[in-house]
Amino acid sequence: MPGSAPGATAGAASSTGWRRSLLLKLTLVQALAVGLTFLVVGTALYKVKEGRLIHDDQDLLRRYAESLAFQEPSAPGPLDRETLEHRLDDLRLIHTELVLEVRKVARADPAQGPGGSARGGTRLSEARTERHGGRGFEVLDLALADPDGSITAVTLRLPTSTREQILTRYLSIITIGTIVGVLASVTLSVLVIRRWGRRLRRLSAEAREAAGGGRIAATHVDAELSELVAAFNGTVDELEQARHQSEAFSADVAHELRSPLATLIGGTQLALSRPRSVDELREALASNLEELERLKTLVNDMLFLARADQGERASSLEQADLATLADATVDYCTVLLDEAGLSARRVGEASAVCNEGLIRRAMANLLSNAIQHCSADGRIELHLAATGSRVRIWVFNSGAPLSADTAARIFDRFFRANEARTDHDVHHGLGLAIVAAVARMHGGEVFAEPRPDGNAIGLDLPGDPAFRDPGPLRSRPAGI
Repeated sequence: MPGSAPGATAGAASSTGWRRSLLLKLTLVQALAVGLTFLVVGTALYKVKEGRLIHDDQDLLRRYAESLAFQEPSAPGPLDRETLEHRLDDLRLIHTELVLEVRKVARADPAQGPGGSARGGTRLSEARTERHGGRGFEVLDLALADPDGSITAVTLRLPTSTREQILTRYLSIITIGTIVGVLASVTLSVLVIRRWGRRLRRLSAEAREAAGGGRIAATHVDAELSELVAAFNGTVDELEQARHQSEAFSADVAHELRSPLATLIGGTQLALSRPRSVDELREALASNLEELERLKTLVNDMLFLARADQGERASSLEQADLATLADATVDYCTVLLDEAGLSARRVGEASAVCNEGLIRRAMANLLSNAIQHCSADGRIELHLAATGSRVRIWVFNSGAPLSADTAARIFDRFFRANEARTDHDVHHGLGLAIVAAVARMHGGEVFAEPRPDGNAIGLDLPGDPAFRDPGPLRSRPAGI
């Protein structure tokens, strides 16, 4: 019914909450562990006690039997009937609960009597447990040789009622101790876990307060929670860094787009400010087309970086001869090298499983960066090397070594080692960021190594053909 739905929903939520309650789970586990411990220990103690009581009862029966069969060393022959009867009467007086049965056995060979140990003309059986009339007894048989050659068989029965009463009380004590132990353990567990729960709730409150950019204090945190606190603070640091980088990236994009857009708008307004000839309009359109091509390149590079950040992997992977790709890339950059008055050469050989188009693009960007920052009359070398399970590609250019801060940021988007350079209209600062993206798409990484006579900048790729199935890659936040 509609009226009962809220209650049913609340009940279901409560039931689900209890099923998901860590307090309840830990309490149940603790109760189960303590209960099993008491059960095992109690059972062991009970069995030991029972065995000891059974041994005592059977030992008592054996002593009684030996007292009946005792014979003086100076006696000339078997135990006479009168002495046996006297001993039986004494035994009945000593132990009133003891049941004695005496019967004659017409057999001359005592060895044919009850099985057990034999001593002279006496044969004693092993004690055993029997039940008669709903009662339990410890039973022992004794065979005595008579002077007339017959056998007197005596059966001793000791009731186990006393032993059973002791074991019943013992079992009650163990049961009560188990219940009390489990309840005490559960109570203590609830108190301790509730205290831990308060600590966790306090930690949760600090985490909510830290959502605005704060951190959880690592002091006075239990050792079991220190890794969780460290992971939370690390995540907050990464998110804050990503936010700052995203903001900086957005500002850089706006700055990079503003210049060509301003040029387009200004040139178009100038062309429309007065009547123009066909040649003048054609020249204005050509200038605008040049700016639009630059915008297109910038947008395409940004889209490529965005796809790499979202976890896109390189496709169409094949075993490629990197030396051939390097030679082709050096030839492609010949015009830039000639304009700068420089030359480049390839050093080393290697092969890797890769996307040839992306690797050529990374090589071209590395060479372009080296040409921009190479010293006059310097040298540029495109190196290839296979190191273990990795393949290393890097470009060395002579010149001033990079500072530590510049080397750490050189693969950031729109970062320029020399902000005073005036070629922003040609190079918009995404070349090395694209190299880093290509490395990530192949499961590799980039590096920048300042050297005394120049700088080596490049990327490492996996050399194992197993990279044909790279699996998922966690994307990085935009702006990194």
